[in-house]
Amino acid sequence: MSTPIGPARLGPAQLARLLRLPEPTSEQAAVISAPLGPLAVIAGAGSGKSETMAARLVWLVANGMVRPDRVLGLTFTRKAAAEFADRVRSRLERLRRAGLEGAPEGEDPFGGDPVIGTYHAYAGRLVGDNALREGLEPSMRLITPALSWQLAAQIVAAYNGPMDEITWTPQTVTAAVLELAGDLSEHLRDTSDVTAVGLWLTAEHDALPGRITASVRKIISTQRAREQLLPLVSRYAAAKKAREVLDHGDQVALAARIASRHPEVGAAERARYQVVLLDEYQDTSHAQLVLLRALFGGGHPVTAVGDPCQSIYGWRGASAGNLRRFTADFPMVARVRPFGASAPSGPAPVLQLSTSFRNSAQVLDAAAAIQEELRYEAPDVPRLVSGPDRSERGTVACALLDTVLDEAGWVAAQAAALLAGEPGRAPDGQAWPDGRQAGVRPSDIAVLCRKRSQFVPLRHALEDRGIPVEVVGLGGLLAVPEVQDVVATLRVLHDAGASDALARLLTGPRWRIGPRDLVALGRRARALASGEGDGRAVTRAAAAEQDPADALAEAITDLTAESGSLVEALDDLGEPGAYSRAGYARMHALAGELRRLRAHIGRPLADLTAEAERVLGLDIEVAARPGVDPVAARADLDAFTDVADAFTGEGAEPTLGAFLAYLTAAQQEEFGLETGRVGESDSVKLLTVHAAKGLQWPAVFVPGLALGERSQVFPARPRVSTRWTDNPRLIPFGLRGDAGDLPELLGLDASSLEAFTDACAARDLAEERRLMYVAATRAAFWLGCSGYWWGEGGSSPLGPSPFLEEVRRSGVARVTAWADAPEPDAENPLLASVEAADWPATPAGRHYEAVREAAALVLAGRAPEDLDQLGGPDRDLVEAWDRDSGLLLAERAQEWAGRRGDGATPVALPARLSVSSLTASSCSSTTTPCSARRRGRRVGRRRGRTTWPRSGPGSSTASGRTAGRRRSRCRSRR
Repeated sequence: MSTPIGPARLGPAQLARLLRLPEPTSEQAAVISAPLGPLAVIAGAGSGKSETMAARLVWLVANGMVRPDRVLGLTFTRKAAAEFADRVRSRLERLRRAGLEGAPEGEDPFGGDPVIGTYHAYAGRLVGDNALREGLEPSMRLITPALSWQLAAQIVAAYNGPMDEITWTPQTVTAAVLELAGDLSEHLRDTSDVTAVGLWLTAEHDALPGRITASVRKIISTQRAREQLLPLVSRYAAAKKAREVLDHGDQVALAARIASRHPEVGAAERARYQVVLLDEYQDTSHAQLVLLRALFGGGHPVTAVGDPCQSIYGWRGASAGNLRRFTADFPMVARVRPFGASAPSGPAPVLQLSTSFRNSAQVLDAAAAIQEELRYEAPDVPRLVSGPDRSERGTVACALLDTVLDEAGWVAAQAAALLAGEPGRAPDGQAWPDGRQAGVRPSDIAVLCRKRSQFVPLRHALEDRGIPVEVVGLGGLLAVPEVQDVVATLRVLHDAGASDALARLLTGPRWRIGPRDLVALGRRARALASGEGDGRAVTRAAAAEQDPADALAEAITDLTAESGSLVEALDDLGEPGAYSRAGYARMHALAGELRRLRAHIGRPLADLTAEAERVLGLDIEVAARPGVDPVAARADLDAFTDVADAFTGEGAEPTLGAFLAYLTAAQQEEFGLETGRVGESDSVKLLTVHAAKGLQWPAVFVPGLALGERSQVFPARPRVSTRWTDNPRLIPFGLRGDAGDLPELLGLDASSLEAFTDACAARDLAEERRLMYVAATRAAFWLGCSGYWWGEGGSSPLGPSPFLEEVRRSGVARVTAWADAPEPDAENPLLASVEAADWPATPAGRHYEAVREAAALVLAGRAPEDLDQLGGPDRDLVEAWDRDSGLLLAERAQEWAGRRGDGATPVALPARLSVSSLTASSCSSTTTPCSARRRGRRVGRRRGRTTWPRSGPGSSTASGRTAGRRRSRCRSRR
């Protein structure tokens, strides 16, 4: 354990004045100047924990207690690591410029930079340095989730063992294998532990008297399904070992085993890093706890910062109890003389940061009402108080509306009122603390939803009032409209039975095929399937005689029934007279586009998706969006291309079918694909609460606080059961490292099952309560909470959820509307009327009119054909445009000629060419200049990655600053 070189020469306040920074509060000063040793810091929302941790690091350096390069800082995301590293680096630079005296001669006390990175990156470095201790190769590679899925999918497809207890699709089985394997790794268990639980359940089952209940049979059936997944998990582990690869779960688990089994590794790490800072500690898993405890336990100076009330990632392995148990896991250690032995001398101290510099007083009062039950479980968590400049301000509004559409209208009306406020005023009607002269902008408002299904009515209500809105994380990339069009096109190219995907293209805004033409196409498909290839049985006259309602019904039947392939029918339309003239022309054009795209199926997935985007005209469509930056508009398309490129990985070229199966599983299981939209536009942000973690806005709405007997929105029921007795993907709670925090199943008798069920329900509600607390604390000045009685579907009412009632009773909420409960026999008013709409939809709306207006301006401003009418500078500019466009068209013609095999594509070589570039070009005969440029753009967008020092503690590494570069690999077919 490290000890200070001498007494502290600078106090926290004095150091802040020296660095020209705001002076810390008394709580912050206590954390900054705490003695070296284990320390837990409970830091509430907006309490300045990152600033405090950076100040502590700089204070230790300034007082000669540690060198910067002997400090290790860990957090969860590369973005957070980079921000923390930049914050620390700027303060250390100020400290160097201050020129403190008293440092030993010939030694730079501020030399080097601290090592700051993510928990997973640190575990990877530890595995790379010490894998040989476990008989493993240090060259093992970390594979992406996409490659993990490919490997598991191959194992599932080739498996021929018993699966009678499993009724899932192959994609669902693949996801289950990955989840179960990850659960075992996170809690350092193997398959034999799961089998042992099965034996205990069988013994309990056999000991039950009388008739076996359905709930007991369900538990036994779930365990059998779990055990049938275990051989697949074992084969997946064997396949990774044979390929010398690791996934993220393996990486942390292996690092934990190395640290636990080899004490010399911990001794080396403690010598290298004399001070350790752990951020967001409430989100660490059991394997990460074992790793950190083995390396830095025994009284080493470890400072862990977090908030148990903001632990919202339990569904992916985080344990909210880790921070509460920190004082026992990392106790203080006293040195016992004369032999230097050590012994625990008591739990580590706990300090608090209870002043929120983000939230106003009334917002914190409402959040405290939601947090109250959570503080019973974690008594060390403080009740937040606002900073001096926000102690007498803030607004909280709540409402209970009749229907979900009324609620959306209420949100839009309140947002419009906020935007119409006086200049220089914050959402609560008082002046901005920073003196801002502008009023509330759309980007100052966020709407945080529990479910993505809430997005549609809220977005429509905001847009109807002319308020710009940006949907962030709309179900991941696969729910973004332009990405859906690309995926639908890829499915049509791959699968002749993808009638649903083709229907999206046919009925979309581009082709607008009506029901009668769809009926004719369906009849053509049936004719081809039955061998009547001429298709003359279907005539346009017969289609014209149909009643429009019958045509619509038959069209829906053709799209949902297995009656032939609409894709094949599109490729062979038959008699033109069977369709309308416009419909036949449009379908003929679509068929031609698909034929051209099929010629590119053999290309790399990233190139194929880019070609589909170009053929569909999506690049132009998104660039033409009014009021949106072109780079931001196509961010989702670029992100999807990166997903396709990452799926290719470093192994053999995957097929289009494998990629589409991966996308299907991603859509069903909701893993891994996040949107790439740049959220810097001046618009209201509409996103989920999980996506809002770590963010803040001046005004926040939390809609959907509704709960009924049959359905609920927020708190929500888990999409997949969180109980191991119902979900075969989960390991039994007793096998988890945090089993003490989880419900315990004592037996299969009725009383034990009831107690377990009640405890699981309370655990789920606590998870939802933490999520609601996170949502409420995103608001700085204005918080709006709302619920409703009737949703868009269902015949039973909902009503206010406990969270909405708690906000209402907090004493600070202004109730703007509170609808009376419906009568017992009342019907859902949203089901009483049916809305009518035209199909196919005709182009209309503000976006369409804006595009038409822009096109008219372009046509009006087009240069005259006679260049002599232009002035000298204008004529030169137009001639340059003409020359450039001619070169681009010639380049495209050469590229297409090369793709068709009409000849080689000449490429102008630069004056100088590196050996690596020459090697890459010689080994990649299919690489085109365009694809190389496209890959270059994608590489340029990748974020920086942490570079870990391989040498001793004296090495200087600027972690988090080195830009990551994709290694170019030369693939040759053997």
